[in-house]
Amino acid sequence: MRKWIAAAAVVLLGGCASPAAGNDAVVATAYEGSSVPFDSLKAFVAERPVIATGTVTAVNDVAYEVPVDPNAEGNIPGEGPEVYGSISFKLDSVIKGDIKPGATLTIVYLSGKWNKEDKKGPRLGYTHDKLANVQKADSRLKSPTELAGTAFAIFAAPKPATVPVKAAGLYVAGIATVDASGQLKFAGPSPFVSKTNTPATLDDVKAALG
Repeated sequence: MRKWIAAAAVVLLGGCASPAAGNDAVVATAYEGSSVPFDSLKAFVAERPVIATGTVTAVNDVAYEVPVDPNAEGNIPGEGPEVYGSISFKLDSVIKGDIKPGATLTIVYLSGKWNKEDKKGPRLGYTHDKLANVQKADSRLKSPTELAGTAFAIFAAPKPATVPVKAAGLYVAGIATVDASGQLKFAGPSPFVSKTNTPATLDDVKAALG
């Protein structure tokens, strides 16, 4: 069973939201989060109601803006609102889930914050180790053109009720690149323990689903 230590990168959240505004400047900082991995690939895929492969068709670093409660524990005066980014994939194949090849699947993640006192100033942008395969060092997402030719495996779940972004069809997800042999490469720590200590493949995923 998976035990969360802290909120982890891609599997992040999204409520009452509107498109963010402000200038394009960004100051990057690493988002610190970690979790204990699932004890097997089988346990990991069992917890993902949607598993598919696809290519990136659209990215938006500031897709949603979520107001921050200044009275909430842990919030610092002058920080916020929080900003959520989105990554959209056109699906080439669906391994698990009620979604069709050719459909668009969009995932959301916490991409940073605005400076509440100076919204025209630089945005604080979060870099996530689990998004390193789609994110630049300055926290901005790579463009679909830069990611052209890269196949991804998306392990997704509908966003939970705790996600503040109110938009239909959004998912939270773990993503991996897929090479020509079907081998998966996750950015950052693997979300599951491999007993063979070898990278998993799409065939392994299908076998784990039974």
